[in-house]
Amino acid sequence: MPCRYGGEEFVIILPGADLAGTRQRAEALRAAIARWDPQRDGESLGPVTASIGVAVLPMHGATWQQALKAADDALYEAKRSGRNRVVCTTQPAR
Repeated sequence: MPCRYGGEEFVIILPGADLAGTRQRAEALRAAIARWDPQRDGESLGPVTASIGVAVLPMHGATWQQALKAADDALYEAKRSGRNRVVCTTQPAR
């Protein structure tokens, strides 16, 4: 279930998914975006990449707000560490 979260940010909710499955889905999405070649009038618009932060309930938060914050922190870590990558939060539930 994708939801717009910010200007260029989206949240994807995967009910019942565990950390390994969520990370795998995130990596598949990141790789598909990296393979995409958007074009306009037959000309490539250049590469597109995605930085993705991953967190799951209840491992990374007792509430959806805490898990969302953990995922957001992981997203910014992905951006700081070079972009075009998936980072799973290391934050424990609070």
